[in-house]
Amino acid sequence: MKMKKGLLMTALITGTLMSSTAAFAEELQEYTLDQMVVTATRYEKRDVEVAASTEVLDTKKLEQTGATNLYDALKFGAGLEAHQYGPAGSSMGNMTSKIVMRGNANGTLVLVNGIPLNTRGTYDLTDIPVENIERVEIVRGGGSVLYGSEATGGVINIITKKTKQNYLKAAVGNDGRQEYSGSFQAEGFGFGYKYTKVGTTENVASDGRDWKGPENNNFDLSYQINDRLLFTAGHNDSKYHYITEGKKATDTKQHVKRNNLQLAYDDNGFKATAYYVDRNREKDAITLKTGKLAYDEENNKNFGLDLQKTWNLNDGDVALVGANYKAEQYTPYEQAMQSRNNYSVYASYEKQFDEKNTLALSARESWTTGAPNDYNNTNFSGQVQYTHKLAEDTNLYASIGQSYKMPDLHQIYKTKAGADLKAQTGMHYELGLKKDFDDFRKARIALFSYKVKDNITAKYDEKFGDFTYENEDLKNTGIEAEYSLSADKGFGYSLSASYSSPKTRNMKKGVVGDWERDYAKLYLKAGLTYRMDKFSAALNAAYTGDRVLSDKDTTPSLITNFNAEYQMTKNGSVFLTVNNILDREDISYRSSSAEYYYTPINFLIGVKYSF
Repeated sequence: MKMKKGLLMTALITGTLMSSTAAFAEELQEYTLDQMVVTATRYEKRDVEVAASTEVLDTKKLEQTGATNLYDALKFGAGLEAHQYGPAGSSMGNMTSKIVMRGNANGTLVLVNGIPLNTRGTYDLTDIPVENIERVEIVRGGGSVLYGSEATGGVINIITKKTKQNYLKAAVGNDGRQEYSGSFQAEGFGFGYKYTKVGTTENVASDGRDWKGPENNNFDLSYQINDRLLFTAGHNDSKYHYITEGKKATDTKQHVKRNNLQLAYDDNGFKATAYYVDRNREKDAITLKTGKLAYDEENNKNFGLDLQKTWNLNDGDVALVGANYKAEQYTPYEQAMQSRNNYSVYASYEKQFDEKNTLALSARESWTTGAPNDYNNTNFSGQVQYTHKLAEDTNLYASIGQSYKMPDLHQIYKTKAGADLKAQTGMHYELGLKKDFDDFRKARIALFSYKVKDNITAKYDEKFGDFTYENEDLKNTGIEAEYSLSADKGFGYSLSASYSSPKTRNMKKGVVGDWERDYAKLYLKAGLTYRMDKFSAALNAAYTGDRVLSDKDTTPSLITNFNAEYQMTKNGSVFLTVNNILDREDISYRSSSAEYYYTPINFLIGVKYSF
């Protein structure tokens, strides 16, 4: 019955959107889609001219989702699949909620202002309040040539606000939900704080798991030292508490702390960023039957420097060279620290032959030193991109590129003795068409195919009582399509669809196995927005179908969200956000031990005051 309700809801949304276009076009104000993006090329370029499948979520789009954190907002991104363990995208310590791009669960590289946030393969998007974000640029497809290891599925670049909004916000909801936040800007100094908490949510997994929390404290600050130099810092403190039932019933508490520091210099095409990222996790697990306490802790630290120089040459040509260095440290509980040095040099050259044809060549050389047991890797990867202008604001593009991913330090540490954990490499092919019809309508379509050799994957070892790592092969071929109408006034909407066939193949007792289905084939996303005078509202839906999770066929999921805001005064507004408005019990993820479900219907109602 719930499945029928979900399909009916999707049909109603789609029908309403398609029939409303002509009726409300007259109400549209001028809206500029000529967005400048930086992530796909590492320098500013019009989105319609970029030879990659891209999506930009600006402040307005993020706010329209009513999301508390970035993970909740990205659920509705085109072609993205969201996996979560607990309420509001809560993680289970090292088992963090993640965004799957084009069927590659381990290939999402998350950047903050172009600097990698990934630590030990995790990125905790639930730690990032949407209030801190100016825009998010999403690049689907292998991006390792320009950004290095881990971008085998795509890149999510979070660009934070340089000038903060002066505001205070408070909200409460069901199941003990609370949210309090605020920020202020005084000349070059900005500070923000956000506190969120969820009470008890029962039966969020098939093992009878009850969640108490999560509870998050987030601090961030920025200081514009001068026109060229910017310092930013962020600290997140997250507590997770969950209780499982059954023969091995446990009461588990996890405490995760993250820090992110950046000092960025930007002047006349030269950029230099020094950064520091760390992650500390503590875990207490009590076996309820015996009262036995198990404690675990680990620390991860990354220090890095990224340098880049861009030249705008004659006739529209662009040249770029860069280098980066990252020092990694991983310290398991009561064990010696593991470390590794990562080096890369990269370059690209964009040649504009005439008004219609542009060719871009990119290459990167990467290598590591100082890894445990001399387990070092080296890789050279390249990419060719071609763009042909069919008409004004209509571009056809083709891209062929390589990707790679070095094993993480913790993966090397936990690999079974005698196993040969290899770095993964891939080949990616894409053909796409981008068109901006006018100032408010745009369409995108892309055909893609890739194959990743030696994809690094986690397997839970019952005897070992932890995850170990091994290689498998991964491939996928598919199509993505998007169409949107954006408006400052009246109705706007977005529609996207993606269909593909992700498959994996692993070694079984030394023999290469058959290709087997993995993850989802079908993604349908729809969003409807309305704004008039003092009132604004948004309705979002994300349907994921034909799914396989942990080698089992999985029923489709339909995530829905509604958000509304009313401007009572010049500075004050009230808002309501409702998640999972159909109250579906869909599976969000399946591990070897349990199924995890999306949170039942929940809401937040609150006030915001700007000054």
